[in-house]
Order: sequence, then C-alpha cells, then structure tokens
Amino acid sequence: MNVAGKKVSIVGAAKSGLAAANYLIKNGASVFISDIQKEDKLKAALITEGIIDLVDFEAGVHSEKILASDYIILSPGVRSDLPILLKAAQEGVPVLSEIEAAYRLSKGKRIAVTGSNGKTTTTTLLSTICESHFKEVFLGGNIGIPIMKFASQTTENSVQVLEISSFQLENISLFKPDIAIITNFFENHLDRYPTYQSYIDAKKRIAMNMKQDDYLILNAEQEIMRNMAKEVKCKTAWFGRNTNNLRPAITVKNDCFVYLPEKGEEKTLFPLSQAKIPGEHNIENIMCAALAAILMQIPESKIEEAVKNFSGVEHRLEFVKNINGADYINDSKGTNCAASIIAMRACKKPLILIAGGRDKGTDLSDWVKSIRLNCKTAILYGEAKQRFRSALEGLVPLKIALSFEEAVKMAHESAQPGDTVLLSPACSSYDLFLNFEIRGTRFKELVHELDDKPI
Repeated sequence: MNVAGKKVSIVGAAKSGLAAANYLIKNGASVFISDIQKEDKLKAALITEGIIDLVDFEAGVHSEKILASDYIILSPGVRSDLPILLKAAQEGVPVLSEIEAAYRLSKGKRIAVTGSNGKTTTTTLLSTICESHFKEVFLGGNIGIPIMKFASQTTENSVQVLEISSFQLENISLFKPDIAIITNFFENHLDRYPTYQSYIDAKKRIAMNMKQDDYLILNAEQEIMRNMAKEVKCKTAWFGRNTNNLRPAITVKNDCFVYLPEKGEEKTLFPLSQAKIPGEHNIENIMCAALAAILMQIPESKIEEAVKNFSGVEHRLEFVKNINGADYINDSKGTNCAASIIAMRACKKPLILIAGGRDKGTDLSDWVKSIRLNCKTAILYGEAKQRFRSALEGLVPLKIALSFEEAVKMAHESAQPGDTVLLSPACSSYDLFLNFEIRGTRFKELVHELDDKPI
C-alpha cells in the first residue's frame, strides 16, 4: 500500500486516528480528519499531536468532504454503519479499519488475540514471552497502542502481538494473522450489534483470510468454537481443562499445565503454582499464551520463566490499597457482565461491588445471580444505574450514587475489615470517561485520597 500522493480521510481522532494521521503525513499523504467532538477539543488534540498545520479537518459533523479521498481510515470506536460510510461504499471509496491499513503498511509475523474477555492479559503475557526469545517484538492494537504507531518500524524479523476488538475486525479485507487466538465468546456490545450472533460473526472475521499453514487457537470448552473449527481453512489448536480429545492443545492435569502435541505423548510444562495471577480465568489466559508461544517454537523454559514473573495488567483485578483492613481492587477493564462475574469469583469475600457506566444492553441474569452469591452491597452509578437497580432491587442491599466519586465514598463508608471493595463496572466507561483506563486511574486516585482512619 503506497500512500505517497494519496488523499486519505480519517474518521475519528482518538489514539488510533491520530497515529494514522502521523504515519500518513510522514509518508506523503494528504490527510483530512473528521471527528464529531467539538472544534476546540479537536484543535487541542491536533496541536498536542503537532499536526494542526499539516491536516485539513472538520469537527462536530461527518460531512461529504470525507468522500473526496482515495481511502477512508476508520478509528475503532466509530460505527461502520454511519450514513457517510455507507455512501462511501456505494461510491467505491475503500473504507479500511486502522488495523487493515497498518497490516498493509507493516511487516513480520503477527499473533492476533480477540475474544470477549481475557484479551489484554493474554496479549500482554504473550508479548512478554515473545520478548524473551525474539529481538523485535511490538505490542499493540486494542490494548491502547495503535498499530500505526509502530507500523513503519517493523521488519521481516518482527513479531507483532496484537489485541484486536470486534470493532476493528468489521472493516478488514486483507488482514491475516499467522496465529490467532479467540479466548471466549460471551454476550457483549449489544449496544452496537443487533444480536449476539452478529457480535460473534464480527469476532470470527479474524480467521477469514487465514490459510493452511496458519493456526487458530480456540476454546475447547465452548461448543460454538468447536463448530467454528469446521468452517475455517487454517489449522486449529485448543486450550481448556477439558479439551475433548482435540489436539494440539494445552490443558491442566495434576495441577500442572500440560501440552498435548498433535501426535505423540503429552508433556508436562510447569505447575499452576508458578503463576502469580489469580483466578480460573487467568489459567485459561496462560494456556492461550503458552500454546501460541509453543507454536512459535519458543522454548518451554522461557515460557515458564515469563509466566512466573508476570504479575498481571493494570485495571484488571489490580490491587490498589488496603484501608482499615479492606482491600480495594481496580477491575475497570471488567466492561461486560461476564468479565464482572469472573472478577467477583476471583476476589476475597465479602464484596462491595461498584458497577455502572454506559449500558451495553446485555442479559443481566447471570450477573445478578453472581452478585447475590458474592456481594453484601452493590453501589450503582452512571447511565446504567436505573436498569441495574431494577434488576437487583430486593435481592441485594443497594446504594445509588450520583457520581463516580460518590460511589467510591459510599463504598469506603460501607467497608469493614476483611471486606473487598471491587470496581468491576460491567459497562463501558463512555458516559463519564474517555476509556476504561482513565476510569481505573481515577478510581485509584480516589482510593489513595481516602482517609486511613476509621469512619
């Protein structure tokens, strides 16, 4: 993909859009940026990025100016069914996701991780393992580092470890990983997708260009994955406590991780006790990362060493502080009900749960059951608080906060020695925060501001 002399419109000026703009400018493209935020905010972002005088832009609208281009690059947070993008398709203007553009402009091997939950932990751990063996490793994607930011630095010797969201997969055409992982499927983003199946179909696009020599790593315990394996053109590999005799695979036996090669005898890798990160979900994340590493021919000793030293990722079941005998845990990355359920199961009881944000419209029944089993109090805030309140009222003690700050204060006032205060919102952050990272950082700031003295 040669961008020199091309006109490129970028829709959405968050991290990915700005990284794409920088790359395109440096490589001789003429760039137009369209974003619905207010003009003063867009200008501030462009000034910070140092490109305000190097691009044309519009704010507060997506106009037909977007169509006067050779390519349109779509940031992952922007819906692909916008009227202007549908018109672009009618007029034959290619609409590329940021990862599609980065794929065409970068080199090397690619390992891509998607799924409803566990993506960030799996991607981060796998990158750490790869760094122990390969000289050029790039970590990016939905994890918060745009792929366009490092696309020009990659070589044929590079290994890219990429977290990929369903939004990013909507507008791929050529994108192809050498190894792909789908961690799991759970209901998510039903504020964006009309049905659960359409969300799954978006995720499954990760394998659409994979060929016979590529590997797709799937969850052996989900029937939907076993059915998916019959549809793909690439090889499959499996993980899970029950691998249903599928191979190659990683499973757990006698409290050890065990590798089952396609042919031959199984091989014990290392004990579960080597893992620092807690919870059954993290056992699965380690299985995913270790299996991908084995398929990349990384020595097992390096895999074990990386797992042993890996303490987890920020905003995912992150210990913040103990105040008056109560632990405060930041799980801002728990942006759907399934992730929040996992967090509740992993934490020490009794729990005080802080939940809320922008509602994704998913089924709440399993989440409600988990709260009844694990929580002594639920504190609700944000746009979702009324629907959550209706689902939980009469089943568990509730408190309704008018702000995020008030929610943390209420949790502190309720906490007793031995309790765990868990922020696991089961929602996206977009009602109050630009992303879950900012929400998690704000939670940690508020916790550190709390008085250690008894209320």
